[in-house]
Amino acid sequence: MRTCLVLLAVLGTFGCYDRASYVYGEPLEDLTLEVHDPTMGVYPSTVILDDPNNPFADSTPGTETKWVLQANAGPVAAFYSWATVLARGPYGEAQYYVGLNLLGVYQNGLARQEDLPVVRDMAIRSYQSVLDNFPDAVTYDSTGTIPYELLTPSYKAIVEMGGTVTGGWVLVRTSSGGERAVRP
Repeated sequence: MRTCLVLLAVLGTFGCYDRASYVYGEPLEDLTLEVHDPTMGVYPSTVILDDPNNPFADSTPGTETKWVLQANAGPVAAFYSWATVLARGPYGEAQYYVGLNLLGVYQNGLARQEDLPVVRDMAIRSYQSVLDNFPDAVTYDSTGTIPYELLTPSYKAIVEMGGTVTGGWVLVRTSSGGERAVRP
């Protein structure tokens, strides 16, 4: 009997609470990129942290979150995510995905028409930054276990966008018939 009274007292204490209020954020899929500074997202610039449109300026997306955003939130939100990660702890994979998402913004017209040429140049500079600042950059396959280098896709992206690769980088044929970006 005493156990039942204690149990009722405990349940009564925990049973009385205010309902939680939920805070919903803005949808990330429909963002449009506004270029406040042409160095946004290009190492070593950190101006992305001061961009009033950056939904991640006050916090850095976590290890899993940046991939969820990359897969589901659209190129603008993914750009802000990776650019914030890059500004807070620079590494080549983040710089590469900044370029990839800027390319997506450009190709899909997700910025004002007059800003699209600037976005294209930002993407080219982002890929060039991978070559110049992060020559050991890798990313991983979907299993997260097999790395592949990011120099060659960065080089090719610059060329495909009509840019000129600088810094002495060239594309060479490998013995297996593939291509690889190198700086002799």
